[in-house]
Amino acid sequence: MSEKLSAERHTPEELTQELEALDLEIVRFAVICQIRLFDPGVLNQVMDNNEQICGQSHPTAFQSLRGLLYLHFDLHRQLAQTYGAADAEQIIERVHAHLRPRIGEQLGSLLNAHHTPQ
Repeated sequence: MSEKLSAERHTPEELTQELEALDLEIVRFAVICQIRLFDPGVLNQVMDNNEQICGQSHPTAFQSLRGLLYLHFDLHRQLAQTYGAADAEQIIERVHAHLRPRIGEQLGSLLNAHHTPQ
């Protein structure tokens, strides 16, 4: 309940900016670690704490990436709980539209996978 009240204090525009900043940091850490984050199965390996998928060993950056992914999925869950699925999807789509020209279509795989990893 407290999560819902917390999320309601933010406007959709503020949540859009928060999600955008979070996703840019995810991409930044994926680049540092040389992880092809959007290839099939790679996201699950990161969530399972498998550092062997890194093309370049950066344990601190990898742990930051992993933590940011958890935040990404949790923010999507909070949006859906607070605003409903349809409104949450509108917020998420605004983020996608803004990020696409800045970082390319490769981000789509992550942004479309806004369910909790298993």
